[in-house]
Amino acid sequence: MRNLRVQLLAGHLLALAVMLAAMVGSVYSFFHLGRSIDRIMEDNYRSVTAAQAMKDALERLDNSATLVLAGEKAKARSQCATYSARFEAAHRDEANNITEAGEQELSDSIGAQFVAYRSELERFVAGDAPGSGADARRHYVVVLEPAFERLKQQANRVLVLNQNAIIRANRRAKAEATRASWTAVVTTLAALILAMLGAVVMVRRALGPLRALAARADEIGGGRLDPALEVRGSDEIASLSRAFNRMAERLQAAKAADQRRLHRAELMSVQALQCLYDPVVVTDAESRVVHLNRAAEALFGPEPGALGAQASAVVRDERIAAAVERAVSDGRTTAADDYAGGVVLRDGGRQRAYRLRSTPILDDDGATLGAVVALEDVTFLRDVDRLKTEFISVASHELRTPVTSLLLSVQLMQEGAVGPLSGDQLEVVAAQREDLERLDRLTRDLLDTARMDSGRMAPRLATVAVCDLLSDAAEAVAAQAQARGVSIDVNVEPGLCDAQADRSQVARALVNLLSNAVRYTPERGAVTLAARASQSGAADVEIIVTDAGPGIPPDYLPRIFDRFVQVPGAARGGAGLGLAIARTIARAHGGDIRAVSRLGSGSTFTLTLPDTQGAMQSGAAGGA
Repeated sequence: MRNLRVQLLAGHLLALAVMLAAMVGSVYSFFHLGRSIDRIMEDNYRSVTAAQAMKDALERLDNSATLVLAGEKAKARSQCATYSARFEAAHRDEANNITEAGEQELSDSIGAQFVAYRSELERFVAGDAPGSGADARRHYVVVLEPAFERLKQQANRVLVLNQNAIIRANRRAKAEATRASWTAVVTTLAALILAMLGAVVMVRRALGPLRALAARADEIGGGRLDPALEVRGSDEIASLSRAFNRMAERLQAAKAADQRRLHRAELMSVQALQCLYDPVVVTDAESRVVHLNRAAEALFGPEPGALGAQASAVVRDERIAAAVERAVSDGRTTAADDYAGGVVLRDGGRQRAYRLRSTPILDDDGATLGAVVALEDVTFLRDVDRLKTEFISVASHELRTPVTSLLLSVQLMQEGAVGPLSGDQLEVVAAQREDLERLDRLTRDLLDTARMDSGRMAPRLATVAVCDLLSDAAEAVAAQAQARGVSIDVNVEPGLCDAQADRSQVARALVNLLSNAVRYTPERGAVTLAARASQSGAADVEIIVTDAGPGIPPDYLPRIFDRFVQVPGAARGGAGLGLAIARTIARAHGGDIRAVSRLGSGSTFTLTLPDTQGAMQSGAAGGA
């Protein structure tokens, strides 16, 4: 079987052969036309030339007769002999080139007449004619001149006969040329059409399988891997078709394997979700529920009734629905920091506490596909935390009374109420007083922490001037700062609006921040306490405390607001509850605290209080 290259080459050769045949036909036509013209030149033109030569010779011969009449017999005889020979030579050429009908009779007549005319002319020139002038002229007029005219007419008839033949031949040549031109045009057009048809047929035969391959490629691109291509022949396209079929078979096998793996992975994922103890809800990008595991079905109802419904209608909890919307709309992750800030749902008649976590599901390009919400059951941890809080509250309360009594006793001893003390005794009593004061602060911090955890210290919001908050805090730590030689610079942005806050709680948080700042700032250093409008564009108030201390190591910076966390090597002065209490107060107001620090460059703490509306809402929620 021919291959594709042979087929294409055959198509080109066929077109070339057709064009070559047309060209050969045209060349032959014009060559034949040229031969016809040559025949005209060879046949008739010689006769025309001979006839014209005979006429010219006759004119000279007649002139020789007139020379005799003029008395120039010598010249007449010479001229007669010369042109008689020329006439005979021309007559022979004409007689040997007879081409037209009737020409032979004319040629024979001319020959016979010329013999008689030459005889009379030679006799007249030689002087054998009448010698007198009148008789000679009469002889010329009566005998020679009529013979001359008859010969001339005969020669002229030969001339006209051949000229007419030339004209007819010329017309035939023009007709042949026209016919040859049209023949060449028609032949060329026919050859072109045949070549085009042959090329189209060959191209279709060659490219038909390629179009089938292209269509099959589109089908494979659309996911249709069968049926196989029909293979015909053994050329290159047939080989390509077989390779295409093999590729489709491998793709089909790979697709089947991938589908099995995908089905197995989906099954494992679904089973893994089903086996989770914690409830899990999966939604699409439109916040519609696409999956509930068994634990979630126990909370929100069976999955068939929930599939396709909006998450807010299924979970029936504003916080969970809001977390789903944040994940789907904004791509934000929601994760409660502790179990105290979770949601409480009823499971089988019993209230259980869950820590809410929602995460957006993204594809490789970052587009949101949906969200997954996990509810971690923290009921046991909440109960343990409640017991811990109650224990701390009871222990702190019980310790508060003896600690206060001991502190009062130590103060009385220092003041000499029980008698004078020696120097060594005063040193021991001073050390006891310092430890008792630290223990007193610890018990107060523990009591406040327990009250905050139990919700018994909800902020009582009121309109407070921000400058007053800063003044109260600076005044509360003035003695500590003076003892260390540290200055406190207070700056309030002009035109700053009032805040809705619990004055005593915010002052407590600011005092904790300022105490730490004074403690870590070197002697004769400065601490800055400033207030300004929020840089985020919201109508919030930012209170900023900046110290000149050694800074916080990066490893501890994310954990400094946790309870009982202290930076190693830092100055002692507390139990690590001050920052935790300050953050709890800020969040109870609907704000927060963030810290920025770099080793060797001090630290900056920013407490944010929300605008009036946000603060009022947060306060209402805390009171509830």
